[in-house]
Amino acid sequence: MAAGRPPAYAWDWFARQRLLWRETHSRLAAGSHPSALRYSQLVARSEVVPLLRSDYQRDNVVRDTVNDVVRELAFLGRTDRPFASLGVINAPRGLVWWWTLLTGEVVGSPAAHLAQRATQSRSPHRQLTLDDVFEGYGDR
Repeated sequence: MAAGRPPAYAWDWFARQRLLWRETHSRLAAGSHPSALRYSQLVARSEVVPLLRSDYQRDNVVRDTVNDVVRELAFLGRTDRPFASLGVINAPRGLVWWWTLLTGEVVGSPAAHLAQRATQSRSPHRQLTLDDVFEGYGDR
């Protein structure tokens, strides 16, 4: 699933995360690698993200920088543990794709998670707690 080139939905998720693409841009523009000059001349998301997408496959510095920024900022450097420990219940598939790329862990779908929760021994007549709601209990 997450080998090689990021799919369009992973880039779409990345592009919507202003902190991620701006930090990636900032690191690349300040670097001493050959493509630093090109990145230093760009400002807007509409310029930066397409260049990142095209350079990701062929430029190791760009690929490593993108991966490092996603690891550090999106996952707070916590890629040494299972995805479930992050407490994210209904993660966007772009986020999940990056996780799988960085960790190798294949994360189950939200539907699988909810099915697992439904099989747990819970009475359908008990009052839901706020934790239950945040964990997605009762979503159908």
